[in-house]
Amino acid sequence: MDNGKTDNGETPEGSRRATAKRVALTLAVVVAGTGLIAGVAFATFTDTTSAGPQTITSGKVVLAVGPTNDSTMPATFIAPGDTIPREVDLNSTASTLNDATITLGISASPSSLLDTDATNGLQVQVQTCSAAWTRVAGPPPTYSCSGTTTTVLASTPVKTLESAPANLTPLNSLTAGGQDYVVMTFTFPSTAPGNIAQVATLCSGTEGGTSATENLEGCSSTLTYTFTATQRVGTSK
Repeated sequence: MDNGKTDNGETPEGSRRATAKRVALTLAVVVAGTGLIAGVAFATFTDTTSAGPQTITSGKVVLAVGPTNDSTMPATFIAPGDTIPREVDLNSTASTLNDATITLGISASPSSLLDTDATNGLQVQVQTCSAAWTRVAGPPPTYSCSGTTTTVLASTPVKTLESAPANLTPLNSLTAGGQDYVVMTFTFPSTAPGNIAQVATLCSGTEGGTSATENLEGCSSTLTYTFTATQRVGTSK
């Protein structure tokens, strides 16, 4: 008699459900096993090596005054037409880097028309000698060159150098280890006005003026000279 049951007493529907469960369990085991295999596949082979050692050092820019520095020697009671030479040597003997530029700037404290008047005030020229200058002791000092004289800065108003330092070129000190014998010569223009009868107040008036508008008598300025070395441009090392 067919009662709708299988030989083991289950209905056909029950048998299908049991089979589906077994298939699902089998798939779960397969998926889990695949996950374990994938995890092992992410491991990589490695190796390490090294190069060197490489030593890297930075250079230095050193600019010094010497062997002679007469810049502290004052010049008093100057008159129009006077010149004031002073030797201020430069060297880069302690430097390990070449320079692109060496500039001269001037500051004044106290300041007066001597340094603020570009026309009637002090003018400065800078020269080098290929050998050490021969100095005749002063004051005032004078210098002579037994070698070749080179002008590294043409006559320039001191006022100009107060706002815009100027390049000094050519100089041996641009090269590390170089040395320059330098004389700065200041000139008080012969046309500098000064007439108390017309401008009664000493060291006053309109800059670049005449005896009717400006008086450079009785002025006093204290100058400081700043030489600045700037390293060469970067290059491949």
